[in-house]
Amino acid sequence: MAIGLGIDGRLVLSDAAQAAVAAEAALRGYTSLWTPNGPDPFGLCARWHAASGLRTGVSVLPRDERWSLERIVTGARKTRDTDRTFVLGVGAGSVRDKPIQLMRETIDALRDRVPGAPVYLAALGPQMLQLAGARYDGAALNWCSPGQTLWSRERVAAGALGAGRDPREIRIHQYIRVCVDRDVTAARRALAKMTLIYAMNRPGADPTKGYRGHFARMGFDPVLTELEKMKAASASDDDLADAFPDELLARVGWWGPPEDAASGFESLTAGLDEAIVRVVAATDNGIEGVRLAMRSCVRAAS
Repeated sequence: MAIGLGIDGRLVLSDAAQAAVAAEAALRGYTSLWTPNGPDPFGLCARWHAASGLRTGVSVLPRDERWSLERIVTGARKTRDTDRTFVLGVGAGSVRDKPIQLMRETIDALRDRVPGAPVYLAALGPQMLQLAGARYDGAALNWCSPGQTLWSRERVAAGALGAGRDPREIRIHQYIRVCVDRDVTAARRALAKMTLIYAMNRPGADPTKGYRGHFARMGFDPVLTELEKMKAASASDDDLADAFPDELLARVGWWGPPEDAASGFESLTAGLDEAIVRVVAATDNGIEGVRLAMRSCVRAAS
């Protein structure tokens, strides 16, 4: 299994710090560097690759009003000019009208306009997972327990077999959130807040769709329903995070001191071809916080 490092815009890193982290990641045994959607993800990947020589990737760009096909193609072509190993991740984002059709059309266009580029599909539900197996190079999972990862892998394999493809050639990729801090209480709260940003339903939204439906499939629905009631009654973010049960939080992320991080991270990687250490900050969102997480998970990357 390949181990990558994921860094996002919530972390405060200068360009020099980004380059330093990238170079150290290569020395520590990481095999790739990943960024989510942001102001300039393509430029960031190019700078990371220049500093480290590692494969880089964007996971994922949403095909809604934020990212047009033309903008994605332009960025991917430019990045591929300097990094032939670059991986592009795309997803339907907030699109609710025929998202499967949109992502079929997207991969057709990308195959034609960015030939040779590996493309991963952000996939949570069964139809999107099957499409990843049938048409894409990888499935980019998110917030999956190990059991949900295996469930997802089965559906990717079904899509691949139905299209006459070898399921072993479809990469199963996932960010795994890791909050490493000696202040364990702060680490737990930071991870819980991050999880609830995705898991809790927005007022008026369909609780069976998107991430809310995804977490419900993993058995989180009763807890999330209670937390949503608390939020409606003006509970604070800290109160919501503290009320999130440890046993559920531990199924989708890890928090704790550095000496336990490698084993904690590894425990969440079953069924993956690529597991990405996605750094969550608690008391330090600068370079030393990133280095602590990166170095603490190094046993898994070695």
